[in-house]
Amino acid sequence: MTIDLQPARVRRQAIPVLAATMLPVLCLLLWHPWNATMGDLRVYHAAARAFVHGQDIYTIPGLGLGFTYPPFAALLFAPFALGAGFARVLITLASAASLLVIGWTTARALRWGPLAAVGIAFAALAFEPVWSTFGLGQINLVLLALLMPALVGRTRFRGVLIGVATGIKLTPGIFILYLLMTRRFREAAIACGTTAGTLLLAYVVMPRATIDFWTKYVFDPSRPGPPHYISNQSLHGAIARLSGNSAVPLWLLTATVVGVAGLLIARRLHDRGLEFDAVVVTALTGLLVSPISWTGHWVWIVPATALAWSRCSAVLSWRTAWAVVLTAVFVTGLPWWLPFAHDQEFHYNAVQTVVANAYLLCAVGLIGQALNSDARIRYTWRVRS
Repeated sequence: MTIDLQPARVRRQAIPVLAATMLPVLCLLLWHPWNATMGDLRVYHAAARAFVHGQDIYTIPGLGLGFTYPPFAALLFAPFALGAGFARVLITLASAASLLVIGWTTARALRWGPLAAVGIAFAALAFEPVWSTFGLGQINLVLLALLMPALVGRTRFRGVLIGVATGIKLTPGIFILYLLMTRRFREAAIACGTTAGTLLLAYVVMPRATIDFWTKYVFDPSRPGPPHYISNQSLHGAIARLSGNSAVPLWLLTATVVGVAGLLIARRLHDRGLEFDAVVVTALTGLLVSPISWTGHWVWIVPATALAWSRCSAVLSWRTAWAVVLTAVFVTGLPWWLPFAHDQEFHYNAVQTVVANAYLLCAVGLIGQALNSDARIRYTWRVRS
């Protein structure tokens, strides 16, 4: 089948292709809610029930880990209060549909056809961050589906979508900084205003919870879990494992340097016309500098890996070898192969330390590849001139 990449023809082909694949994707995933623990969804469900019944969403007994999102997220999770089973099906269907959105926007950004979009959605199911998101009942894929059209699509609601995503979970706020760095001040202002609107709405509905979150719980590092746990693939996690959780100032300094450098690189890529590369670098920078980046949060690796494969110009090349290694790390969930929990993370040898931080190191490699793409463009410009 030959795919015509003219926009009108692509749209006509995409509708039947995506419609034909939606049902099997959802059917493929429908079994998952009944076989997974969905521990994070249990927290969402409890927070939704607390909100509906007028209780404090941040002091729910018997959960182990507390609800860590802004109060606005609890408003959106309110349908989960209808029942745990309903919540499990709803989050799975929403995540499955999100995969199609992610596949479509990624393929379009890379100028691939609609069949490639479906292929990306299906291939994503093999990645550990994706099946971890399904298994825990997290909202990572839903947030990514909100952000991808805003960042690499052609929507007029870029600022609104980024603002809503930031209101649900604070980490997408790095894309507001990205808008500022790339001098898109109007869209950045809309994103800030939308985020402020989510905060105001939450305050009107849950004033006490909103005040408590912004004055107390947002500064409590113990709520998400121990930073040294193997699942935390951020700079904070790596430093905590190496130092025994005692180097917070070092992490803050490192995160500041990496954050500024990552955003400067993203702006450079944007200015060179490498918009998709710039967005991926910004997302990876956010994962690196966040205090907690559980492996399930790394769903950005789906578009990032597609981007890496799109740069492969020959079968036998370092770019192809890199794409193979990158795919293997995230398909196998390499850090999980180590002994973990019960503070075993503090006793890794040199080789185990590399494996324990595999996602983080891959992010550094992807940022380096983006810089290499920029260097190739500059070299081409010099040769042509």
